[in-house]
Amino acid sequence: MFIVYISDYVQRITIACHPVVRHNYINTERKVTPTRSKAKTAKVKALLEEGTLNPSPEKVRDPKFQENEFFDPRDLVQVKYEMLRRVSVEKASVTEATKKYGVSRPTYYQTKAIFDKGGLAGLVPRKRGPHGPHKLQGEALEFVQQQLVAGQPVRARELAKLVRQKFALPIHPRTIERAVAGKKTSR
Repeated sequence: MFIVYISDYVQRITIACHPVVRHNYINTERKVTPTRSKAKTAKVKALLEEGTLNPSPEKVRDPKFQENEFFDPRDLVQVKYEMLRRVSVEKASVTEATKKYGVSRPTYYQTKAIFDKGGLAGLVPRKRGPHGPHKLQGEALEFVQQQLVAGQPVRARELAKLVRQKFALPIHPRTIERAVAGKKTSR
């Protein structure tokens, strides 16, 4: 009999092997989880939504994170901050700290530079990818806005052709629609 932990709820799986038949029979039964596990599930969901869920919490070997409930190895911001604090306040070596917190030395130095520049808020991972329109900017964006007629629908295909002709800029009509609608702000 094995107990398998899947996304913070306990599920009991019984595996029985018949001596003649070579197939595994898997019986699953749900077990009622205590409220504490539900709280952890809510925390994991919150960390995941904010992008601060540590992808490898099992690598954190600092005793604080093992003994104390306040310190959560799944919280990436907390792990990075405690690693920086260990080196700066407790005067631990960088090598020792990186081993205890399960990161590489280059990661430590990157984290320190980000923290020195942006403080605690700098430790929160940023959304990857472009953060705004990168093709439709400056003169091309002004040109598109000048071509718009108030009260009439956006002619994105026509505008894309005009931008392509005037600025030699291959642009998709949907990019124009998003820029005009203001869903993505310019830099």
